[in-house]
Amino acid sequence: MVSTNWFGLLPGVGTIGWGHPGEHGFHVTDPLLRGANADFNMTFAMAMVFFVLWTVWALQANGLVGFFKHLFGAKGGLGGFMGLVLVVVFFAVGLLEVVSILFRPVSLSFRLYGNVFAGENMLESMTHLGGATWGWLTALPFYFMELLVGLVQALVFMLLTAVFTLLICSHDEEHGEDGSHH
Repeated sequence: MVSTNWFGLLPGVGTIGWGHPGEHGFHVTDPLLRGANADFNMTFAMAMVFFVLWTVWALQANGLVGFFKHLFGAKGGLGGFMGLVLVVVFFAVGLLEVVSILFRPVSLSFRLYGNVFAGENMLESMTHLGGATWGWLTALPFYFMELLVGLVQALVFMLLTAVFTLLICSHDEEHGEDGSHH
């Protein structure tokens, strides 16, 4: 993933292609090559692959009933009026958790896409700021920053997918009435 974050930093990627002449030189509107993670389709596809795998792993670890118990917090316990109130609360919290889970691929993909795409646009702006002669020099410090950003964004994507997986696949230890573990 780090290499796809860094692909847009190679000379010619995003700057060679079809376009039209403008007042500041030739403006590329359809590049021949693009950075992979500077395209939302790629980051969303990676997030959806994770989401499908995450769902499979969660069902394997918890089973279908355990999966829904994990989402809606069905633990048992209080009866009577408070038990009824807790059922309503747990159901509402479960619905919020479902929305949170469905939003994870979107947030993962926008986070990665936004950072990589913004970095490539910043490099292009810095290159134009320096003009034809010194453009490479004004962009040079930002290239080093983008190397760091590409690495950090790959680590963040990996870390978030690992945390999401850990949260749904963890088992709560249940104690019986005699205090023994099941």
